Amino acid sequence: MKTLRSALLTLVFVCVAPPAFAQLAIPSGGSLTLNGGSLNLAGTDAQIGGFLSLGGGQLDNAGSIDILASGTFDAGSGQLMLSGNWSDAGSFLAGTSSVDFIDGSTSSSQVLGNTTFANLSLVSATGKNYIFGAGSTQTIAGLLTIAGTAAQPIQFRSSAAGQAANINLLAGGSQSIVHVGVSDVHATGQHLAPSLSNEGGSGNATGWFAAIVAQTAVPAVALSPIGLLLFAFALLAVVWHSRRYRFNS
Repeated sequence: MKTLRSALLTLVFVCVAPPAFAQLAIPSGGSLTLNGGSLNLAGTDAQIGGFLSLGGGQLDNAGSIDILASGTFDAGSGQLMLSGNWSDAGSFLAGTSSVDFIDGSTSSSQVLGNTTFANLSLVSATGKNYIFGAGSTQTIAGLLTIAGTAAQPIQFRSSAAGQAANINLLAGGSQSIVHVGVSDVHATGQHLAPSLSNEGGSGNATGWFAAIVAQTAVPAVALSPIGLLLFAFALLAVVWHSRRYRFNS
């Protein structure tokens, strides 16, 4: 009863707080279970210091998701849709869930901490920047979807230029990728987008895109003047011998 009251008070706070400060906040020791239901956050943030369980439910239109060190987010078989940042300093239990990043009011989203996702989707029609924490690893066990547009490719970047972040699509996973640029983000599991090229990224994209086969140049043999003269005599001898053979035939 105490847990339910805590969750209800939190939800009331979301409804009555000024828009600039509204958020879903689950404090340490508190919990909220959707039990297959859905909750639309209308662009506000969620801070998880206690326990949040989706079951088979949906958490829709979230702004940013912040899993504190004391927090546990059990996604179960549910779906999370967010347009802001993702920060995982606690425990995310992926289950068979889907986490879907979409366009929102900001032109970039940060993905911080090390998280294992079941299914992860990052989609943008506006060329959105997804900035991954340098040195972090995002692991995907199921389907990885990355989709920009031809006019505005989605952009993956590290939070520190020259310092790689990592995306690890496990061997049993699958990928659906179109129109993406990559800067300082490595693919450490499956090779990603092997039939595509880097659209707008600055590079340092190990494990991405079509492999470039280096062509080894064959060095020309440099001859000395005497060598050139001898080569010319040899060539004339071959021509003379060829003509003589045809004449005698």
